[in-house]
Amino acid sequence: MPTSTGLPPLLVDSQEQIEQALRAHMDGLANGGLELYRMMRYGLGWIEQDGTPALFGAPARLHGALCLEAWSALSPAASRQDEDLAAIAAAACELLVASIEIHEQMQIAEQGPLDHPAMWWVWGPAQAINVGDGLHALSRLAALHLAARGLPADRTLAAVTELDDTALRYYEGQYLELRLQERLDVTEAEYLSVAKQKRGALLGGSMALGALLAHAPTPAAHALRSFGQTLGAAAQMQDDIALIWGDPKAGLTPMARVLNKSKLYPVVHALEHGSVKQRRSLGRLYYKRVMELSDVDEIRLILEEAGGRDTAQAAASAIAEQAVTELREVGMDEHRVGRWQAIADAMMGG
Repeated sequence: MPTSTGLPPLLVDSQEQIEQALRAHMDGLANGGLELYRMMRYGLGWIEQDGTPALFGAPARLHGALCLEAWSALSPAASRQDEDLAAIAAAACELLVASIEIHEQMQIAEQGPLDHPAMWWVWGPAQAINVGDGLHALSRLAALHLAARGLPADRTLAAVTELDDTALRYYEGQYLELRLQERLDVTEAEYLSVAKQKRGALLGGSMALGALLAHAPTPAAHALRSFGQTLGAAAQMQDDIALIWGDPKAGLTPMARVLNKSKLYPVVHALEHGSVKQRRSLGRLYYKRVMELSDVDEIRLILEEAGGRDTAQAAASAIAEQAVTELREVGMDEHRVGRWQAIADAMMGG
């Protein structure tokens, strides 16, 4: 099971190393007198709105941890300098993800948790755009900083390219997801394609960046990127289940993503495979100009009648297993496959 930090146990030990790299990079570039950087630190989960230390500490750094795990898997005889470079790359991944999260919360009008409201909700959309763009710039600067720390220029350029490609793939997925909001004829194949391009791009890109820092051969890097993309789709399906049926006290609130008509996997499956009555009932709700809070409960009841929860859980588990199978098919060492299997199981709640 994931730990209390929300991380698979195998990834917990790398958290301090990632935090140190993040703080060193931020401290080296941030103008301490400009409130923009205080807002960035809030976005990274380090402080509260008034600038005091965050009550619950920094959030889990999943993507940086996956970057380091990929690097470690392919660097059996790494030096301390190599490890430092990998930590900087992990920090670049986390800065990119923080940038994306700030923009996405604004795009879907998600107010965020009560104990740490969304950036746009606190400082307004205009400043949230500034903070998100600034964090993206810091992410690229972290990757470029690899050259100053000893990484050859050609491999530094490759690292920046990998980071930018990850961002572009994500934004392609975000564009497609927004296009699907007003459609009712979304297929499972379309859903999975978007999930791989969006959530999967961030996981797969983080792993591919770690592989690049490890001097991994191209097939190994491609295998880890593909694993991350497929696992990302499974994790997105798992999150969709939690958003619809999770305990609100745990902070999993479906309201924003349901009310803006995001096509969560159980909804997509019911629209494609449900009975005529179920499809019509969902269509009536999703064709409304503005959905209301009471509609969420009705959607949940329709999905339960369609067996959506069990079907979605089975589909998510099957796709996660497919991700691990892909690693075996490219001949990855069984010990390493076992570690990735454990990480995938934990991310899926197993």
